[in-house]
Amino acid sequence: MLKRDLTVGDEKQILISQTLPMLWGLIAVMSVTIVDTYYLGLLGTHALAAMGFVFPVVMFMNSLSFGIGVGASSVIARAIGSKQEDWVRNYSTQALVLALIVSLLFAMVGLLTVDPLFRLLGAPDDLLPYIHQYMDTWYWGCFLIVVPMVGNACLRAAGNTKIPSYTMTAIAVINLIIAPVLIFGLFGLPRLELQGAAIASIVAYFSAMVVTLYVLYVKLHFITLKALTSQIGQSWKDILHLAVPASGTNLISPISIAITTRLIATYGSEAVAGYSVASRIEMFGLMLVMALASTLAPFAGQNWGAQKIERLRRALRLSFVFVWGWGLAMAVLFWLAAVPLTQLFTQHEAAVQASVTYLHIVPITYGLLSTIMIVSSMANGIGQALPALVMTVSRLLVIYLPLAWLLAQQWGLNGIYIATAAANALVGFGAWYWSTHACNKREAAISVPA
Repeated sequence: MLKRDLTVGDEKQILISQTLPMLWGLIAVMSVTIVDTYYLGLLGTHALAAMGFVFPVVMFMNSLSFGIGVGASSVIARAIGSKQEDWVRNYSTQALVLALIVSLLFAMVGLLTVDPLFRLLGAPDDLLPYIHQYMDTWYWGCFLIVVPMVGNACLRAAGNTKIPSYTMTAIAVINLIIAPVLIFGLFGLPRLELQGAAIASIVAYFSAMVVTLYVLYVKLHFITLKALTSQIGQSWKDILHLAVPASGTNLISPISIAITTRLIATYGSEAVAGYSVASRIEMFGLMLVMALASTLAPFAGQNWGAQKIERLRRALRLSFVFVWGWGLAMAVLFWLAAVPLTQLFTQHEAAVQASVTYLHIVPITYGLLSTIMIVSSMANGIGQALPALVMTVSRLLVIYLPLAWLLAQQWGLNGIYIATAAANALVGFGAWYWSTHACNKREAAISVPA
């Protein structure tokens, strides 16, 4: 089934059937980061530290595309729920146009600002050649990464998580095959190191873009030539109404990571390398939550559009119970296995210590961090991006960064990690309360006669 109605059927079964393909796809995409981190770790601490500085910039681009995808997914899901097929096509087509324009502008600015940007992030001069190896190539192909990401958001809005899963799996397989060949110069090819990692990612995402556009245009007819010129102003307005705050929400995260990286850089490149490894291990541990959150957004959008609030309430309740249990399990796992997990990527003693310290402190609050992710996704899905923005601003800017700076003066790296956990806990409770209030308010509004 290329398209699925999420307003009927058992909520638990829908969430499971939608989340599992999404989880597999996320595992595949995350494996790209894990594989690259492992291979680049073999090149030495400098290459690994360079990727630690690159990571926030790549996240910045991903946040822009995520914002457009959130806006598109929300309006498409609600249009599907209210049976407005023409608007489904308009929104899908214009979302891809927006994604292409934004990514090309980002690449132009990025290519002109590599040195000043990464010096601002705290990168020492001896790491700039490594950073150039990756970014000078990655910028040229970043639009190939953004377009399939937004296209997959359109597919998820239609209740289809299988095709996005297939395309993400293809990305991982192609990267797994190409990356070591280009990084280390196997089979007589030149040794490209970090540039090879960038080329492998671009080639992998290009294949995903071809498949995604084919399904949207040929199979689903979500992209049409008529929609390129129909209702452009209204489509852009509706998408950007959600995309701008959603992008802002997600841009805050890489900005926070960038500032954190600069703070950690004062403790040496090895500390940055350790933080980079811990961040990637954390992403792996939270993949199932990410998959569930991605599933919940179109579920919330379609049921909100169909005015089936009790279904959404039950889905949220199921999601909260699950992520709280999952967060506890990950906290125990990372506490027990922090050292061997970190040593898969680096053997440097200082880098290992920095990573292990993070994995002993922050995962304690994964359940509440997961609550924020679930509620933010639900808010975006129902077309209320502002609460998600408030949650992110509160967590990262209002609570985390001031607290991290303050506690770092007293406890160094430990203080930065304690600040992360505290911010997760405080905002997590607030997110749970808002989701309950939003459903009650919507249900009350529906019950009042027009």
